[in-house]
Amino acid sequence: MSDLHNIIAISGAICPSFFVEKLTAAIHNEPTEGKEKPQVESVRLKWECPPADASKLVKEGDRKCRVYNEVQYFTDRGVKVVALPNFQALTFLSELQVEFTTPIANIGKAVAESLKDKEGLKLGYLGLASEPKFEAVKNSFEGIAKVEWVVAEEDAQKMLKEYELKFFDKNLNAEQKEAALSILRNGCHSLQEKGAELILPSCTGQVEYADALNAAGFRLIDIVGVYAHYLCTKSWEQLPKPFKLGIVGGMGPAATVDLYDKITRATPAKIDQDHFKVVIEQNPQIPDRTKYLLHGGIDPTLSLYSCCKKLEVDQVDAIVFPCNTAHAYIETIVPHLDVPIINMQRTTLEEIKKKFGEKAVIGLMATDGTCETGIYSKKADEMGLKCVRPDPEYQKYVMEAIYGEKGVKAGYTTGICRDQLLEAAKHLVKDKAATVLILGCTELPLILDEDDNFDIDGKKVAIVDPTSAVARKVVTIATLVTKERGRK
Repeated sequence: MSDLHNIIAISGAICPSFFVEKLTAAIHNEPTEGKEKPQVESVRLKWECPPADASKLVKEGDRKCRVYNEVQYFTDRGVKVVALPNFQALTFLSELQVEFTTPIANIGKAVAESLKDKEGLKLGYLGLASEPKFEAVKNSFEGIAKVEWVVAEEDAQKMLKEYELKFFDKNLNAEQKEAALSILRNGCHSLQEKGAELILPSCTGQVEYADALNAAGFRLIDIVGVYAHYLCTKSWEQLPKPFKLGIVGGMGPAATVDLYDKITRATPAKIDQDHFKVVIEQNPQIPDRTKYLLHGGIDPTLSLYSCCKKLEVDQVDAIVFPCNTAHAYIETIVPHLDVPIINMQRTTLEEIKKKFGEKAVIGLMATDGTCETGIYSKKADEMGLKCVRPDPEYQKYVMEAIYGEKGVKAGYTTGICRDQLLEAAKHLVKDKAATVLILGCTELPLILDEDDNFDIDGKKVAIVDPTSAVARKVVTIATLVTKERGRK
């Protein structure tokens, strides 16, 4: 197999086959100065184009999707850079590049690099000055080469428009090729008359006529050679990937929605694009975590592990479980993952210690499984914090508030489930001297809100929502990573 880290890939999706062949040959012939010669791969994936009468929106979008598929193909191959030999692609290159960490070589910048020492050069553009493509080409020169752009006279522009309509990207016979050459010759003449010292073909298809135009006395830029040199000599590195969070969802579905909502509200965003990427592996079929811990049955370990591995494939940077009890299985899962799991209990307890001090007495309201496994109490002990839980008769209230016929898992957030939860809370405050109450099941915050001054029989206590704590932690991490990588 070829060295996947030294492959120059050429996307042939919207590029003439002859140009791909010429570019491949030019890359092979490019001097390597003692370095290992890169491998070259090209592809033109099968694609069903939209009907001729499709809208402009559909046709343009179809072209972009086709190119995307080929870049994705090469990204999966592990290539070091993708060549996209098409000036029209410059109009959506930024849209495309943001989806990949594999660099896509800008053909416009390749030309600009070849002219960076020719400040003030009068550069003729053999294309339509009114098209967005010309603006994209000029933008690719910014900060690299300072040239004076020259465009053809209006009559020549009209003929170039005819070239675009009649001859571009079509199989031509000899007579049609001669007609196309005549139009391009006229365009070059107009540019030369206006003082152009060099002429830039506006599409890779024009390269087929470059020899004839050069022979006629026009000086065309060798975009094949220029692009090949750029591809071979530039130091290509993978781009940093945007921060992406993975959520193992479905435990339960409402708790997953609650976490995502709190992450969204905790993010300091003014527009949609200020938010970071999130992938939710929603699997409500994960076996009940508490039931297995207390009574046996179906072990949820593999379901949890499978969700995490799928999120790894999605290249997430961190994983969150919006379920407290599921954290009992983390010790088994984490050693076999390449992505960290943000621990909900540790995050919550760290927040409590920082905000309320070491003398805070923590009252835990959670499932029997969470209580029995000690995923809060053991960490609290390690951190020097006191953690108490309800006595059995009051713990039943907590479980009823979660699993009862009128409980939160059945879709209720008011009424008897709230009354039951408050009874357990009163017990923890009155009988256990709790000053901070943890809503230790991710669905309990759907019943009670987080509150630093919640009144229980005249006494003010803090109610802490682990879901909100994790949301704040995630946003902090995402902000730092995004700043470090410089890419959203």
